[in-house]
Amino acid sequence: MNGKEKEKLVKELYEKYPYPNREITTKKEAEKYVKWVSRIFGEGTSFWKGKKVLELGCGTGELACGLALAGANVTAIDFSSTSIKKAKKTAKRLGTNVLFKEKNILEFSSKQKFDVIVALGSLHHTINARKGFKIAAKHVKKKGIIIVGLYNKYSRARHRMKRFLLWLFCGTNIEKRISFGKKWFKGNEAKSWLADKYGQVHESYHSIREVLNWFCEEKIDFLESYPKYNTPTIDEVLWFVKRKNAFFVMIGKKR
Repeated sequence: MNGKEKEKLVKELYEKYPYPNREITTKKEAEKYVKWVSRIFGEGTSFWKGKKVLELGCGTGELACGLALAGANVTAIDFSSTSIKKAKKTAKRLGTNVLFKEKNILEFSSKQKFDVIVALGSLHHTINARKGFKIAAKHVKKKGIIIVGLYNKYSRARHRMKRFLLWLFCGTNIEKRISFGKKWFKGNEAKSWLADKYGQVHESYHSIREVLNWFCEEKIDFLESYPKYNTPTIDEVLWFVKRKNAFFVMIGKKR
């Protein structure tokens, strides 16, 4: 299956099952996502006030809305039209203003430069995560911040085995993958969660060292990570042993 075929199936999944698809009804609920991200690099929600922010792969817009409520000027893109529609409804419900655009991350281009670029859980569902990161680095201002969250190649190994079994028995049939995944592996009952977890036909896996190399190549200085680590690979293997941190976040500042 080539890249375009994978991309088509990823889009098909999120058009039918937009993610994370949380029903946020209060500003307080939206703001908790901002607090979580801010704490990683030792900031409070006031950090975002007046910042020009780009979110690459915003899904149903919960974080984007929270950032706007914190005072940021937010542009958020996603290639799922269903997700963008839901995101706009959430923004309207919360009375906040976000510029949502239906756009493929790998095709994004703008004359604007941003103070902060966020890509949490999106680049690993593109067909070229490295290219997506390069696009992010191109659009961040000097001294601007990049926040990227990815699946870890070591600590997500158990789930990779589950995906292999789903591929053997279900191929690229999204509904069949969801059904078998729910039956065999269980987990959250929410259909959007099950679809993202088991119906997803493409995701890539990355390591701390790999992302640090990306930072170096794009002239970005490492600031902080979640979780924190001492020794790459060793800590990542320990994450696997402890069954935690299959998703990790790296934060850097453009020189």
